Amino acid sequence: MIYLDESGDLGFGPRSSKYFVLAAIIAREPGNVQRCVKRVRQQKLKKKYKTIPELKFHNSSQTIRDRVLKCVAATDTDIAYVVLRKHQVFERLKNKQSILYNYLSGSLVAKIITAYKLEGPTEIFVDKSLYGLERDNFDSYLTWKACLNNHSEEIDIEPPEIVHIDSRQDRCIQAVDFIAGAINHMYSIDDPSYYSIIEPRVSILIDFFEGRNRNCVVNPSLLRPIRLRAASSFSGRTYNTTHHNKRVE
Repeated sequence: MIYLDESGDLGFGPRSSKYFVLAAIIAREPGNVQRCVKRVRQQKLKKKYKTIPELKFHNSSQTIRDRVLKCVAATDTDIAYVVLRKHQVFERLKNKQSILYNYLSGSLVAKIITAYKLEGPTEIFVDKSLYGLERDNFDSYLTWKACLNNHSEEIDIEPPEIVHIDSRQDRCIQAVDFIAGAINHMYSIDDPSYYSIIEPRVSILIDFFEGRNRNCVVNPSLLRPIRLRAASSFSGRTYNTTHHNKRVE
């Protein structure tokens, strides 16, 4: 199971974020991740947190952020992410936000499938923020990218199953929001306090466009053989993976 969410924006105005982060969790046991968010909500919280429909990194206290991140980091869940250094984006692309978003998403998903050598129809869950033609273009590009980058006789790649779901109804998507927020927090204000909690679970980093190691597996020990269990609302489909080299070309 792959869950995607982002932090920052793809605008280029004076108030826009300096970085855009798209994060993914590769959840072997989605139920454990869901329980992390559920347990935090069940703990004694200030009244303002009890009334909001979902917890997010940007509207949570340091205590809540720490609790969610530490809990997710303690599960058997890997983290992959893309960071876009927006000042390096070509001028011609600055008004093509959907193209940028699709490219970043496709690059990340393709890299995950390559690194983990996922076989079968991978389920990818994304926050339900795209509609109509934008959603169709996103799904088509993600499918094309996943299959194109992994065209090999050694891997039986099937088109991914892309599920658009309301984050208020999916605690794994809520957890990825905290992951993406922690990563963006590190880049934006040079504060790794939150990122250091999840760093041992980071397996893949794609950095646009900084340095020679901008596209690599940073923790190959996480790429061990695994079985990804489907969420309770889906079938019991599993996926096999195999160990991969440190660098992914």
